[in-house]
Amino acid sequence: MNVLVLDLTHGGGALALEYLSLGCAVTAVDIYHTSAALLKELRGEGVRCLDASPAEEFDLAVVPVHAPASYLSPARARRTITHHQAVGELARFPFPTVEVTGCRGKTSTAEVLSSLLANEGLGVLSSTSAGRASWERGRRVLMERTSIAPATLIGAARAPGSHDIGVLEVSLGGTGLARVGVVTGLQDDYPIAQGTRRAFDGKAQMIALAKDQVVFLEHERALWHPLVPPGVGVTTFGPGGDVEAVVAPGDLGRPAMVTVRSGTALRTVPLKGGYVAATYSLAFSAALAALRALGMDPLRAAEGLPAFEGVPGRGQVVEDGSTALVRERSPGVSAPSLAFLMRTLVDAYGRRDIGLVLDPVDRNVCERLDLERVREVCDLIPEVRGRYVLPTGAGTPGFRSVEGAAEVMGRHGTVVWATKEGYL
Repeated sequence: MNVLVLDLTHGGGALALEYLSLGCAVTAVDIYHTSAALLKELRGEGVRCLDASPAEEFDLAVVPVHAPASYLSPARARRTITHHQAVGELARFPFPTVEVTGCRGKTSTAEVLSSLLANEGLGVLSSTSAGRASWERGRRVLMERTSIAPATLIGAARAPGSHDIGVLEVSLGGTGLARVGVVTGLQDDYPIAQGTRRAFDGKAQMIALAKDQVVFLEHERALWHPLVPPGVGVTTFGPGGDVEAVVAPGDLGRPAMVTVRSGTALRTVPLKGGYVAATYSLAFSAALAALRALGMDPLRAAEGLPAFEGVPGRGQVVEDGSTALVRERSPGVSAPSLAFLMRTLVDAYGRRDIGLVLDPVDRNVCERLDLERVREVCDLIPEVRGRYVLPTGAGTPGFRSVEGAAEVMGRHGTVVWATKEGYL
């Protein structure tokens, strides 16, 4: 079979090698021109690597959902599928899995779910933007740094160790491999594929390719339910849904309480301090709904929430003298996510003097935070009284350049330090 794979930056290299191992003739196109080292490796393995699609016919074209259709031209293909669909056809896990996607809270949902499953005594393999990890005796052990591109799941399926279940965060959709597919929400239907598609088109794959169970927000039922395949079960979360978790935050960084509802039954449990608990209501709700979709009792599973310590680097709170430092380190840092965090600090915790420090470049994929949108967000939140940027964003109007977050400590009662990278 003659296969064309587009986009090496976001996992296409792994797909190219997988097809090559199956005896296919593989042509790979580096459409974003950011993978010089990978190009050398692929060529050494026998993959033909190009900068643009050739005017040839292929049996199969594998194109990421975020790439515009024009990138395939002038090549022609008898069949065209997304990276997600390719992974669904190529990868096989020796245990059941849960896939999680969404515009907000997918990493937190996946990490909460992994923690709860481990608390139930299961061996869990998690793959999220916080890294690939094995949960042993309820504790998270980082195995390696990973992205959440769908092709990452090929490596996850071959990860060493003995596991009972996998929890897999996937960008822009699902592969159809999972027993349970979770969409945490379409809070920001941002443009993709150079404006030719929306985030919805990616996330919809999680629903449309599902084979067993899907989980989504109750208030998004009208959006997702028409896409659910026949015979696939549905569990919803949030107000009016099958499962809901509501956090009573208390003081910032201090222990809080969460009340979980499953059907009409309720249970309230304490939470540890050290993270912005009020931002986790969605993640707790989605994770517990996924457990229900797996056939487990969410109320009993909620007894594991007191052991959860927050996602490393996500809304972690450290007291430093008179300043509370909130660390937010994630490839998913964006203007909407920062707006949500800062609104939570204001509305749930009464914070009235916030300094925002940004390191805007994700060096893993050379992706840059949209500082203009962040400035617009800050203009709407008067409690954000200082805006700072590290040297990678120096010269940005509306932001003061600093060498590090330490320069800002003591100037504000609360400092949010956001970095558009993962892995802690």
